[in-house]
Parts: sequence; C-alpha cells; structure tokens
Amino acid sequence: MDSERLAPLYVKTLVSIEESGSLVAAGESSLARDSVVHVITAWNSGDERPTREQNDAANRVLRDCLVDRGLHPHRAVGADPDSEHFEESWAVVGLDDQEARAIGAAFGQVAVFRISDGMQTVLACSEDWSLSRRLKDF
Repeated sequence: MDSERLAPLYVKTLVSIEESGSLVAAGESSLARDSVVHVITAWNSGDERPTREQNDAANRVLRDCLVDRGLHPHRAVGADPDSEHFEESWAVVGLDDQEARAIGAAFGQVAVFRISDGMQTVLACSEDWSLSRRLKDF
C-alpha cells in the first residue's frame, strides 16, 4: 500500500492530549511542551472500519502494551479538521521514533504522530516517509 499519498491528509490531523480531565490541543499541552510525545492508536487499522466497541477494545490492548513497556499513556484524540472523523489514541513519552513506528505497525496503523518542539510529524509505520507541520499553523 502506497500510503505516502495520504501524508498531506494525515499531517492536518488535530491532535489533542488529555490533561487534568480535559482535552487540550497538542501545541498547548504541557506534556508536549516539555517532552517528545508519540501519539499512537489502534483504531481503524489498515482499511478496516471496525465498530466503536471493537476500536475501543483494540485501544485497551494498545494501552496495556504501552503500560507493559513501563510507559504512562495519556488519552489523546486525533481529529480530521474537515469532517467529524476522530480516533481515540494514546500519547506517550519515552519512545523513540522507531519504537513508536513498530508499535503502530503491530496494531495495523499506517502512521503515528510525533509532537515536539512546536512541530507535529507524521511517521509512516511500514514505509519510509514522514511529513511535518508547525502546530501553530492549524
């Protein structure tokens, strides 16, 4: 699958991270301000479009996987700015890009996000591409 053609769509995703019980834009998140954050989901793997219940169950498995690695997942959401589509996700500190991509690939994802230094980067999980934008541009 040549997912690189989808990179411009993925990079527009509006990522929010939960802090103190509320979702805040990634660019305003204290977690992302102080650390490199990777955002990974288990929702809608590949071309599949499971039910909400199936997506939630897959995301619980992903959360358990992250916790088993000694990480502390924070609830996150990636939303399409041009539609009502969103995907529940997990934001974590403590992975490098390769680890985040490998976890995303294990959960059937095309890409994961890296949030750092005021930038949002989409990292392909199984291909060799990435695309970045400044967080304040959206």
